[in-house]
Amino acid sequence: MTRNEPGRERISTEETVRTALDRADAAEGLNAFIALDIEGALEEAVRHDARRGWDERWCLAVKDNIHVANLPNTAGTPALAHFVPGRDAPVVAALRSAGAIVVGKTNMHELALGGTSHNHTFGAVGNATDPALFAGGSSGGTAAAVAAGIVDAGLGTDTGGSVTIPAALNGVYGLRPSSGRYPADAMTPLSVTRDTPGPITRTLERLTAMDTMITGETGDVIESGRRLRLGLPRQIFAEDLDDEVRAAWENALGRLAVASIEWVPVDTAPLVEFDKRIGVPLVLGEFSAAFSRYLDAYGTGLTTEDVLEAVADRGIADMLTATLPTGPGHIGPSALASALRDRRDMQTAYASLFGTERLDALVSPTVPVCARPLSRYEDSLPLNGRVVPTFFTLIRNTSPAATAGLPSVTLPLPVTTSPPVGLQLVGSHLSDRRLLATAARLDDLLG
Repeated sequence: MTRNEPGRERISTEETVRTALDRADAAEGLNAFIALDIEGALEEAVRHDARRGWDERWCLAVKDNIHVANLPNTAGTPALAHFVPGRDAPVVAALRSAGAIVVGKTNMHELALGGTSHNHTFGAVGNATDPALFAGGSSGGTAAAVAAGIVDAGLGTDTGGSVTIPAALNGVYGLRPSSGRYPADAMTPLSVTRDTPGPITRTLERLTAMDTMITGETGDVIESGRRLRLGLPRQIFAEDLDDEVRAAWENALGRLAVASIEWVPVDTAPLVEFDKRIGVPLVLGEFSAAFSRYLDAYGTGLTTEDVLEAVADRGIADMLTATLPTGPGHIGPSALASALRDRRDMQTAYASLFGTERLDALVSPTVPVCARPLSRYEDSLPLNGRVVPTFFTLIRNTSPAATAGLPSVTLPLPVTTSPPVGLQLVGSHLSDRRLLATAARLDDLLG
């Protein structure tokens, strides 16, 4: 990122954008982008330079299910390849007003329903640290573009971990904000209850700055000298980890043991049980109506059936087709209402945990496994002598907080020879700024 300030050598915005586009070209093998806006980004840069503006301009990548004016919004699926919105999503508009220049739309798991970003139409997204490994998903292209240094920052979307999982697997920072805190208009939906945009960056400072750009919120620091109170899960979240994740997790706990931190063992099994019971029904119960409204509202000229018939990943097509009103897996209004009631109980359980224990954050590994070889483990992967489902293993630690609508941040943990490992911090509802301040304290201690 370049700051053009009086008294410093001026680096043109055009040069900044050209550098990003050159890096994207050099990293083409990652399949991080579905579309680059070469002409539009350069024209915007030239206009800025002609005004001799000294304000900062920086390069942004946007997941291809968030609307960017005059660029296709495929959502990673063939039927939407020619859908071109005329206006930016509000979250994109907020970042443009803060200096962002969008250089392109990033690759993703089709319709944002998957954890590896293996896209059957646009290709599998490679990991920025090792292109032979998967990037995670569903916002894999955004995470890879940021981690590879192509852009300064990126936007993804998160339904059950789709920002924090690929950020963790690529060794960068990601924030899933509290549900409803960021505007979610002009995004291709899965679940109106669970969907949210979220930023991915290479530094925590940039992550916090992007949160301010989107929300206007500032401040909230941890009082100097106050000991952090961190929840340490008794069940599930720190169990059944692969060797590399376990080593990084235990190393992190060892480093933090000498810091001024109060560790609070907490009972997390009920939270996981809530998620197992209602997480998937919420998504599958809300998809059909939300997607149909979206297609109509933006004048795509398509029906949900049209889109699903053309889906390239037939596993995704079959799953979502079954949820349509005429499908065998349709979740009716009463079952969806029951899931939403259970979600409120889940939120109450989380609030009680944070309130009773006075926690600053609940801490765990972000993902129980490291990235695995590209295109080999789409359905299942080996873990501790067993074969486990890839998708549900990847989202195991991220989905509960997402279902409850809580904020979560992932930080890269120190590793030596293994692929990247992330540390997840979950906060109470709307505690996003305090959670970022807690993350900053831990990031300093672990660095």
